[in-house]
Amino acid sequence: MKKFILYLCLPLVSFVLLASCIKENMEGCDRCIVFEYYADGETDVFPNHITSVSLYVFDHKNQLVAPSRLGGSNPIRLEQNDLKREQGITLPLNDGVYRLVGVGNDYEKTEVYNANCGEMTNITFRHPGCLNREVEGNDSLYLGSKLIEIDENEVYFKDVVRFYSSHLKVLYTVKDYVVTGSQSSTRAETSALQLRVKNLHPETAFDQAHPENLAEGDLVVYNPELKQIDGTWDHQVYFNIMRHGFDNDVVFELVDTTTGEVIHTLELARFLQQYPMININKQEVLIPIEVVFKNAAITVQIPEWYIHYITPDFDEDQDEEDSTDNN
Repeated sequence: MKKFILYLCLPLVSFVLLASCIKENMEGCDRCIVFEYYADGETDVFPNHITSVSLYVFDHKNQLVAPSRLGGSNPIRLEQNDLKREQGITLPLNDGVYRLVGVGNDYEKTEVYNANCGEMTNITFRHPGCLNREVEGNDSLYLGSKLIEIDENEVYFKDVVRFYSSHLKVLYTVKDYVVTGSQSSTRAETSALQLRVKNLHPETAFDQAHPENLAEGDLVVYNPELKQIDGTWDHQVYFNIMRHGFDNDVVFELVDTTTGEVIHTLELARFLQQYPMININKQEVLIPIEVVFKNAAITVQIPEWYIHYITPDFDEDQDEEDSTDNN
């Protein structure tokens, strides 16, 4: 596979490429693809959010192009070091119409499903265990897609694939819950609370790739692991789900594992109605939920730091932290 090159727009580089291009068989000709992600602003912040890309190339019939035509691989995998050097790629493509689909940040918590069929409209991505085992959450996923057309008279071609977010971040906190029957006056057991997130759509289709990128598929349950905050009765978990709209059936159930009792239920749609400042139409979205137990009452609120637009200091997705070379 040819060396990945960013932009290829410098005059000297362009001159060399054009001079070395053999028109009859396209040898030496470069088709330049650039990646970008604007989040919710007017500046490209791709390097701040996307640390890997799997790029799939389809033909005009939405069929995967043979790997032999792309240097031996389809999809083409770009890791963080590749993207740091060049925020894009050159592809040895002949003239024609192609569909490019890029999945960003697809690590251990992501599988591309049904890719063997070769048909773009039937391919989705999801957590590999979402249908048959407990799943804590998704990677911080992004999706980009672009239909390109290369004219036979073009010896040099450049186009842009813009990415959009395919996930929502959730920070769920439980405060001051004392485990039933506990004799301890200091703190609860780590495993005393369990969180179940029900009615989640688990996958995103390749033919989405627009600002909404809404999830689809049969409903599943996620089980993010609540962890005790040292020295307190509080528990917290930070995780990702696929993107859902305001009109959703997602439910958070909090369970006391010592009794098996569901001690609190929260409908996400109702929570979003109560706190309209959480705009899940944005690209970078954090849904901060605090469930507070006090004086036999339960209060659901958003953190004070969120009201004052202060960014909290908590770690990014664990799956990316564990891959030092990938983040």
